[in-house]
Order: sequence, then structure tokens, then C-alpha cells
Amino acid sequence: MRRSIVWIILPGWLLLLAAGCGGNGPELVTVQGKVLDSDGRPVFPGSIWFVADGTETADGAHPLDSSSMLYEDGSFRLRTYPHGDGAMVGKYRVTLSLGAGSSPRLAKYAGPRTTPITIDVPRAGLKDREIRLDSSQTAPVANLRKGASRTGRRGR
Repeated sequence: MRRSIVWIILPGWLLLLAAGCGGNGPELVTVQGKVLDSDGRPVFPGSIWFVADGTETADGAHPLDSSSMLYEDGSFRLRTYPHGDGAMVGKYRVTLSLGAGSSPRLAKYAGPRTTPITIDVPRAGLKDREIRLDSSQTAPVANLRKGASRTGRRGR
């Protein structure tokens, strides 16, 4: 009886192992570093996104977006979901999601159209990449009308 159960379960396990080792995912390289403000202080809390700029790599692939949380020391290590740790080789626009308490001066880093940061990820990957934010230029901030709340409803 035990042998028949093993012969029933074993092929399923082998199929799962083969699917996991198929190599069908993209080739990823290590991309890690730190995000610092203009005074050299770590940027935290938040997340960093490498948004593919739409160009093809040398092998004809289109890079996928990668992201990471920003840790207390400003460090990050990119991951490409669902494929694993790292990013594809290619050109990216770097965006930051820093939350509601962040300085309006850093708003320019929030979107791929407004961010001034572009990074080319080489085949060797990037280790200890320092990204220093320039907060000297202010980005436009939406003015709230007097009596309006942040949701757009009139205050009472």
C-alpha cells in the first residue's frame, strides 16, 4: 500500500520540481543601493520603483518593472514580481512612493514622467548604488480652495 501511494505522489512532485526549474522567467541581475536626501540622510519610509522605459534589451526582451521597500538606512534591494530578486538588464526611470508625510519638494520623484532619475542596469547588475535626491527645486503642489477638504468636498 505504501509503495502505491509513493508512486502516485512521486510523479506530482517531479512535475512541480520541473516547473520550478524551467528557466522560463527573465534573466535578473542584482540591483541594490541606498536612497539619500540632499543632506545625505536616508530616505525612509517608502518604496522605490524602477519603471521600464519601454526600450528593448539587446536580446529583444522588454524589461519589467521592479521595486523594493526602502529600509530605515535608506537601502533597497530590487525584486521583479513574480520572478524573484533582481531586475532585468535595461533602462529605467526611477520613481519613489514616499507617503503622505513627505516633502512636497520630492513630489517630482513620484511618477515616471516627472522623475529626473534614469538608470541603465548593466549585465553585471548594480551593487551599492547611491541615489541622492535633489530637493532644491519645488514641484507644483495642488492648492486647496478655502473651505475644501482633501477629498474635494466643501468643509462645514
